[in-house]
Amino acid sequence: MDIFSLDLGNKQTKLKSSKAEYVLPSRYLNQADMPMSVGNSTMNNDLHTYSVPFSDDKYVWGRDIDRLHLDEYLADTIMYGARYNSEAFKLLANFALGLLASDFKAAKDQVLEVVVTAGLPTGDYAEQGQLKALLKVLEGQHQVTIDDKIVTVRVRKVYILPQPIGTLYNELLDNEGFIQNKDLLDEKVGIVDVGGGTILIDTILNFELSGKNRHQFNTGVNDLYEAIANGINGDTSFIN
Repeated sequence: MDIFSLDLGNKQTKLKSSKAEYVLPSRYLNQADMPMSVGNSTMNNDLHTYSVPFSDDKYVWGRDIDRLHLDEYLADTIMYGARYNSEAFKLLANFALGLLASDFKAAKDQVLEVVVTAGLPTGDYAEQGQLKALLKVLEGQHQVTIDDKIVTVRVRKVYILPQPIGTLYNELLDNEGFIQNKDLLDEKVGIVDVGGGTILIDTILNFELSGKNRHQFNTGVNDLYEAIANGINGDTSFIN
C-alpha cells in the first residue's frame, strides 16, 4: 500500500508518492471554456484532460495551465472559510489523487489502495468542521479519467497534519527518517509560511504546537502579485 502526500495549497498543489513528485497550479480550466484556437495546446504542453463521475464536464489541468493566459476562465481554488466544501476543491483533490495513481499500473487494471497524508494551515486544523470536510473529500474510492484513461484509487486512511509540522520534520530528520538535528526537540521554533492565499505564523515549543502563539492571515503572495499588476497598469516609474 503506497502513501500519497497532498499539499493542496491555494496557489500551488504539491503531490508526492513513491513513484513521482508533482508541483502544479491549484487551478484548472473547464474544457468547454478553452478557445478553439488553443484546443491543441494540450498536445504540446504539460496539460491533460480530466473527468470524474460526479461532474458532467471535462477539465484541463497541468503545469502549463497558466501559459494559456486564460485567467478569466480558470477555476481558482483560492478561498477562505468553506474551501474544503467547495466543488472546485473537490475536483482538484480528485485530479490530484488520479494523477498520483496514474503512475501505478495497479490503478489502471484494478483498484489501487493507498494511505493519504495531507497538510492544513493550523487555523483550519484547529476547526473540526474543516477537518471533517477534508476527510469527506479524500476518503473512499475515486475514479478519475485522465486523457481518456481511467484510474481508480481507494483511500483507506487519511492522516491530516498541521503544515508547520511538515516543515519541522524536514529540518529535524534526514532522508532516511533519522534525527539529524536533536537541538530542535528542545528548542522554541518559529515557522513563517508565506503562501499564495495565507500567511501562517506558528510556534513549536517542546515539540508541540503552541495554541496561543499562532496567527493566520488571509493574505499572501497573490495579493502582492495583484498589487504589482495594478501598479504596472497605472502610473509607474522605473529606475534603471
